[in-house]
Amino acid sequence: MRIVRHIAAALALATTLPAAALAAGPDRVDLTYRVFLGGLPIVEVDTKTVVDGGRYRMDNLTRTVGLWESLFQARMLTRVDGRFDAAAEDGARPSLFQVRYDGRVGKRRSVDVYFDDKGPREIVAVPPNAEDGRRPVEPEFLLGATDPATAAILAAETGPENRICQRSFKIFDGRRRYDVAFENKGTDHIDGGNGDFYEGEAIHCLIRYKRIKGFDPTWERSDAKNYPNEVHIWFVRFPELPRAIPVKVQVKTEYGVTVAQLIHRALARGEPLSDAAALLPPPDMKGMGG
Repeated sequence: MRIVRHIAAALALATTLPAAALAAGPDRVDLTYRVFLGGLPIVEVDTKTVVDGGRYRMDNLTRTVGLWESLFQARMLTRVDGRFDAAAEDGARPSLFQVRYDGRVGKRRSVDVYFDDKGPREIVAVPPNAEDGRRPVEPEFLLGATDPATAAILAAETGPENRICQRSFKIFDGRRRYDVAFENKGTDHIDGGNGDFYEGEAIHCLIRYKRIKGFDPTWERSDAKNYPNEVHIWFVRFPELPRAIPVKVQVKTEYGVTVAQLIHRALARGEPLSDAAALLPPPDMKGMGG
């Protein structure tokens, strides 16, 4: 379902990792976001990020909730495995990025992107991109590209507030190739509503993205012009986490403006990471959590 994939992609670019706190061992940072459309909850996103020495893994589960769960039940899992590497252009090298989707709307989807030091080297997509009328992304456009989750890990800096949101990335998610540029817009005051969400000062980050290759040509012709190529994110530093994390994300979709609010954060103990990337099972709603 397009909106689930759209929201998950936006949050994948937003969720960041407090890596400095985790350098001593395989601790895990857990974040949960609730996504609203017209004031109604429609989706929740759980992220779990583990750093074990120089290795990292981020798992995201996006699931429908509330009325949307009864109408459009859907689940999407993503996972990236990689290593921090100062010699890499972006500071990290993903080894495998995976996507699994199952839902009442749309086909089951599975994507595996294997990386080497030059970027994506092998893409396994089921169903193939050609079934959606997509043209394959030519190899020259994949050079230097990373996955959206690794870009999210690298987006927040450990320095002062004006270091947050100052980077650009070439992104490939297995089907689409796009560029993203982060811009620091200064400090805003966030309203917490009835006290369920964060209220206070936050760093406003604007992400602009540019579609390059691999997008749905029908949607490009009919709908792309109706939606701005940007995502608004507000970051906050919490005492227990040395890097800022998003507390609010806002993006315009085909269904209207959606807003994601942070509803849970925790530092937990994670399992040690092996050298080999761990494969996700095929998409199956019953085994995808939530």
